Amino acid sequence: MNTYQNHPLTGAVDLDSAMTKLWAFYKKYLLGLYIISVVLGLLSSLITSGLDLAALQSTTDPNELLVMMKGMAGPYTLLMLVSLVSGIVLHAWVLEKPLGEPDFFVTVLKKSLVALVPCLVVMIVLMVITAVLTTLGLILLVLPGFFALFYMFTVMIFAMPLILTESRNPVTAVKGSFRLAHSHLWPNMGWVIVVALILIVASLLITALTMLPFTGSFIRSLTNPEEASAMLELSRNPLYIAISTLTTAFVTPVLPIFAFILYFRNRGDEVIAEITTEGDQAVRVEDLYPPMPGRE
Repeated sequence: MNTYQNHPLTGAVDLDSAMTKLWAFYKKYLLGLYIISVVLGLLSSLITSGLDLAALQSTTDPNELLVMMKGMAGPYTLLMLVSLVSGIVLHAWVLEKPLGEPDFFVTVLKKSLVALVPCLVVMIVLMVITAVLTTLGLILLVLPGFFALFYMFTVMIFAMPLILTESRNPVTAVKGSFRLAHSHLWPNMGWVIVVALILIVASLLITALTMLPFTGSFIRSLTNPEEASAMLELSRNPLYIAISTLTTAFVTPVLPIFAFILYFRNRGDEVIAEITTEGDQAVRVEDLYPPMPGRE
């Protein structure tokens, strides 16, 4: 099994070095990550554009509303599956691209296909746990609910890297995700919160840029409630889909890169160092010890 000791995302010891590695990796491999993000983002946008959200908002009949929601169950399920596949492909690409293998693209596809079902099972289990813990936390007190949300988000970050590198057993992957998250729990959660805040700010800026060509419609929706449904139609506007996909693709690769930085840092103690030799000469047991005095 490849232990990826020489992967460029290994070796982060603090948040500063982690951000440095993230930025360096992002700049070096942006083109490939961006193309993948655009292609998968367009696919998700095409699925979303098929949902008539404006009609859903304007419907007042409960029975008709229920029928419409049932009709949307299929597209939403497909959207979630596409999002999962997108995440797996990006994680596999981040893992394999720096190794420089000539057939790395085939390796990425194989790893993605093999990891699909285990990732699906693990994500469902972790999302159920997240929903239960967050709901209980919000019912008891508000702050424990937010803590549970960030805690489970930290755990989930380890799932895909672990499945792609160590084990495709869902039970082992769930246990391993909790184990890695708890190896440095507070620093891990701190790093996750910092990156999450960066992504939120970046997403808000991207949304603002995306909405610039549609500023008039946005202002009219605020001043005239009757035109609020027009904003929901934006998801079906080809120009909006194109701009949104092209801009969002700059942010999409950040989380997979950060996931492997965090994963390699927390499994660092478990990596077995490789013994390398020069030429064809094998390493002998005697070579591991200093020579005895008086012996040549």
